[in-house]
Amino acid sequence: MKAAGTLSLLVLWAVLFASPASSDEAATIALYKTRCAACHGEDGHPRGIAKNAAVFTDEAWKRSTSVDEVAQVISQGRSKMPGFASKLTPEEIRALAAYVLAMKNSP
Repeated sequence: MKAAGTLSLLVLWAVLFASPASSDEAATIALYKTRCAACHGEDGHPRGIAKNAAVFTDEAWKRSTSVDEVAQVISQGRSKMPGFASKLTPEEIRALAAYVLAMKNSP
């Protein structure tokens, strides 16, 4: 009986916590694709007008910056990048900053 209870808990945990993407994460990915990817690339490699921007998958860049710094740039803008403080909520800005810092290189 105890083994069945443990198995049930493991299955429940897998269903609750191992889902591929939460709705918040899916919303952040969609937001990145609509607001950021045109210049920064879906893969985090900038192109076009943003060609001199940071490569979001560069580990050295990630170690040298923080979520707060990225959120500040998204909010206020930098160089040719406009600020998004009037277009996005603070929560969306913070979620995008965290998403950018979590990007990985595609295999």
